[in-house]
Amino acid sequence: MELGAATRLSRATSERRLMDAVQLDWVVTPFRAQRFVDLYRPAIKRPLSYGASGFLFYRSEDDADHFVHLILWEDRAGFHRWWFSQEMQEIRVAVAGLHVQPLLPKWNTVLEHA
Repeated sequence: MELGAATRLSRATSERRLMDAVQLDWVVTPFRAQRFVDLYRPAIKRPLSYGASGFLFYRSEDDADHFVHLILWEDRAGFHRWWFSQEMQEIRVAVAGLHVQPLLPKWNTVLEHA
């Protein structure tokens, strides 16, 4: 008998802890992409110091003003420590006005990764 997706996910969750991925979609205003990257660059790797297990930072090929910072977390508290840290607050102030407001983190459940 084939198990439904909800049942498989429920069993997988009970057998092992799933990882969370937070996605930060930065949509930069035109002609400010390089300035944004220069100011945001110190924030790209910092989540690792707060317990993240990995990250991606990439630019869309379809929209050169769209940047995505995807960060993998085993504990959401680590994200909150990083996001509300003094250094991240300073970076968010520095890039204010360079991107579409507001920026809302999107949470995702990672079912598989390597």
